[in-house]
Amino acid sequence: MTDENSPSDNQSPQQPCAEEGGAAERESERARSRKQYPVIPAGKFAECGDCSGMVLAEFAKSFDKSARRWELIVYPSLFAFIILAMYGFFLIYSLTQDIRTMAASIDPKMGVNMGSLSTNVGLLATNIELMSTHLEYISDNMETMSVDLQSVSTNMEQMTDTMQTMSNSVTQMDRSTNEISRNMVTMTKTMENMSGKLNLLVPMSKDMSGLAQAINVITGAVHIMSYDMNSAARPMSFMNRFMPW
Repeated sequence: MTDENSPSDNQSPQQPCAEEGGAAERESERARSRKQYPVIPAGKFAECGDCSGMVLAEFAKSFDKSARRWELIVYPSLFAFIILAMYGFFLIYSLTQDIRTMAASIDPKMGVNMGSLSTNVGLLATNIELMSTHLEYISDNMETMSVDLQSVSTNMEQMTDTMQTMSNSVTQMDRSTNEISRNMVTMTKTMENMSGKLNLLVPMSKDMSGLAQAINVITGAVHIMSYDMNSAARPMSFMNRFMPW
């Protein structure tokens, strides 16, 4: 009996030690958690409430310090921005005043002149529209004129051909007249030879000589006529070269 009860007696004093060790471990874990998390929720114990109050006070102090820092940064920045805005407004105002002064010094009646300029520009636009309309009419008339000039060129070509034909005909007439005059001269010589033998035909020889003289006059007139026709044909051919067709 003594041997069986001895281990139980040995185990009974060890249980409180194990419980104390577990409590110590728990306390150490709580301490670690407090170090890791400074804000501890209010618990059942009074010490937790004191800790949360201290943490809130520390948070308020840090927030107040950060707010003061931001005030030191924001307020001077805002003041500098206001000063810069006022300076910019002053610069813009001075610039407008300088521009107004410059405009007044350049032309005191610039507003009136600009109004008249706008009116004149409107009139100029109207005149340009009228000019464009007139130019369209002119272009149409030029097309009609070009058609008419083409017909004129055709007629001039026909006239040139006709004058050339007439000139050729006059040349042939001149040649024929020359041949007639030669024949008449030959006939005159023959008649002169015959006049010596035919004294009774003296009046007839006189008439033949008068006829020969008339034929010579006709030949000269035909020569003059051919010369005039050639003179008229040359300017027509010269004008035909300068025509735009």
